[in-house]
Amino acid sequence: MKKAVLILSCILVLTGSAEALTPKQVERVDQLKKDVVSLFRERKFDQAVPLLNEVLSIDPLDKTATRYLALARQQSMETYCKDAADAFQNEDYAKAIETWDRLLKMNPDDRRFANLIETTKNLISDKVTGEMFERAEKFVNEGDYKAAVNELEKILAVRPYDTRARALYNNAKSNVVDARTKKHYDQAETYMKEKQYDRAIEEWKRVLEIDNTQEAASRYIATAVREKMGSLYGDARQAYERGDYLTARDLYNRILADNPTDLDVKTIVSRLDDVAKVALKIDDKSQAGDMMRKAMALYIAVDGNRKASMAAAWYAFQLNPNSLTIAVKGFLELKYASILSTMEAPVGDMNIIDQYLFAALNRIYEGRYDIAIQACTIVIELHPNNVLAWKRLGSGYYAIGKKDKARDAWERALKITPDDAELKQFLRQTK
Repeated sequence: MKKAVLILSCILVLTGSAEALTPKQVERVDQLKKDVVSLFRERKFDQAVPLLNEVLSIDPLDKTATRYLALARQQSMETYCKDAADAFQNEDYAKAIETWDRLLKMNPDDRRFANLIETTKNLISDKVTGEMFERAEKFVNEGDYKAAVNELEKILAVRPYDTRARALYNNAKSNVVDARTKKHYDQAETYMKEKQYDRAIEEWKRVLEIDNTQEAASRYIATAVREKMGSLYGDARQAYERGDYLTARDLYNRILADNPTDLDVKTIVSRLDDVAKVALKIDDKSQAGDMMRKAMALYIAVDGNRKASMAAAWYAFQLNPNSLTIAVKGFLELKYASILSTMEAPVGDMNIIDQYLFAALNRIYEGRYDIAIQACTIVIELHPNNVLAWKRLGSGYYAIGKKDKARDAWERALKITPDDAELKQFLRQTK
């Protein structure tokens, strides 16, 4: 929060359209902005609202004041929003609707609360499918893929375009094994426990001979090779994470020579080839350099967070708009063209970290907890010790009933700020 307030101080004092104002007006606006900064530090958001309104009455085009007026209003509504979220979580839908109706009366132009009221009224079908999805996830985690497939097919019969259910269905379907392959899977598992990697690989190859659609067998083969060649995999990953893309490519090519069926490594080598066209090595020791390495590492990794990768590139450019950050940003914007429309691109003079934290808060108020969780996850990928991101991540999980994940997020935040009374209160609510 201290960092965010410091950034806010710089933004509020340095921005605006002072050229069109009289010297007296400029002086008044500057003083008001300084007062706003002090009030934000003290978390007195209600008192900041009239000051920001006065700034906008003097200069209606001050975009920064407009943005922070919205933030101050939202923060002042946080208690009501939390009450509504708690009521919603406890399935006290009447109280949730009543609280959102109160917020709507306070902000008649804000249609989000009307949408929440309507969504809550139509909750029954959403709740049912949500419970079905949770059961399917539980079956997958327990390895009961047939039961998961059965549950997910019920969801898709009602919601054929549910992308989350479709993705989990495809995963579960690929893991279903029949009697012909089960004995080989069981034998391979025994060999793995005994660290007889070559024998385990042979068993999984027999599975693929019986059914070449068994993606699980292919993944297990790759995993066994990684166990067998553990240090080389680690060295290769460390190389690209530190920005040494040529060394990483050489190491992964050595792995492929011994394990040509590892599809993940083939994907990584292909991505390293692409990255090498932008930069053979990124050894800039600044924060912008860290963000460029993070952006590229998330792109290279098979399981990398693509949106966090793009956000890191934007942040690197904001920190230092030089030729390399421009090249990295342009490269990833081209690679991620299909997802850019689903992301909140940089806006105005707010850095991407503060913007995504602001967006997460917005989405929590809107009841779009999934998007809030995604925004917080992106911030945490870039800044693992960002307490506010962990707090809001926990709030997002708590609002959708995932109390274990909420508790984990809040405990992570508490490790960073052990004396945070608010976090301790949050954690008491999850017991």
